[in-house]
Amino acid sequence: MTSCSTHSESGFSLIEVMMALVVLALGGIGMLSLMQSSTRNAAAIQERTLAVMAAENLLNRALLESRLRGGEAGTYELAGASYAWQLRVEPTIDRDLQRVILLVNGAGTGSELARLETFRRGSGG
Repeated sequence: MTSCSTHSESGFSLIEVMMALVVLALGGIGMLSLMQSSTRNAAAIQERTLAVMAAENLLNRALLESRLRGGEAGTYELAGASYAWQLRVEPTIDRDLQRVILLVNGAGTGSELARLETFRRGSGG
């Protein structure tokens, strides 16, 4: 019987090292993409949060007026951002109840960022 001697090599070949680098690079690109997406989402959430705060301020101001008028519009500044707003007052089935709707849009984009609806008792007039 003859015995075969096995020769084992230690270390990595160039192809193995290159494949490991490719896998690491793909993982790094995926992580960077995920971080970019998270940052973009955080900015959008901040913009919407500020728009809701602006809408609440405007709606409270409008509800405090003795006579609430619909069809008003304007701009509102909050935390360095400018928002366009529109107030609508609509009648309901109950003659003494009004639906009050406030829309807040991004001044630059025009996209709706916040919409608040409430009801007010009394026509105010």
